[in-house]
Amino acid sequence: MINPRQVIFSGNARVQKDAGASVTTDTLLLASALHTTPGSVIVDLGCGSGGASLYSSNLNQGCRWIGLDVRCDPLQLIMTSRNLQSTPVDISAVCCNIETVSLTFSECIADAVIMNPPYGRAGSVRKSPCDERDRSRRGSELLLYQFIRGAAHLLVPGGKFLIINKPSALPAIMLGCRASGINPVEIQPVGSPGKPAELIILQGIKDSRKELRILPQAEAFTLIR
Repeated sequence: MINPRQVIFSGNARVQKDAGASVTTDTLLLASALHTTPGSVIVDLGCGSGGASLYSSNLNQGCRWIGLDVRCDPLQLIMTSRNLQSTPVDISAVCCNIETVSLTFSECIADAVIMNPPYGRAGSVRKSPCDERDRSRRGSELLLYQFIRGAAHLLVPGGKFLIINKPSALPAIMLGCRASGINPVEIQPVGSPGKPAELIILQGIKDSRKELRILPQAEAFTLIR
């Protein structure tokens, strides 16, 4: 497991004492799963301190990144981490509630949307004494669908959708995607050999009719670029 307090620097996860983007294994998996072309616009919904965007910006150079989160304090860390990058990154931070994405942004502005929404649901996960941490860990029953609906609004036709979450959320993710015009095309189970998957990375494409592929389960370290 990657130390949860790290700063993105030169495309690698390195432990730092300075304030900066939080990086977990989930963050690195999501960042590594994105493959896009220069000139693309990528939106990171619920970006927190921007760890996934900043790490992935070194793997997908020449793109424009927009980090969106309801919490303003973590968004300030995006600029701290951006200034540590060896290569300039075109990244913006927007404080916005996920429910109002369609009112804040024009539709069809993003070539890709990535997200790592809260895994827990209110009442099913122990409340954290830290409000910021609690908000990043759990949400309402509708929150996942609100994330997906926001992504569908932002994506251009043919745009790429990426989400990492617990396997138990897969039925809801599939339902939300198809109801929003995002066709799931690939599922990557993540976990140890011979054991149930601990995470899934689902890729979808807006307005696609491509058939769904389920890839062989892989350990996290083999998927992180």
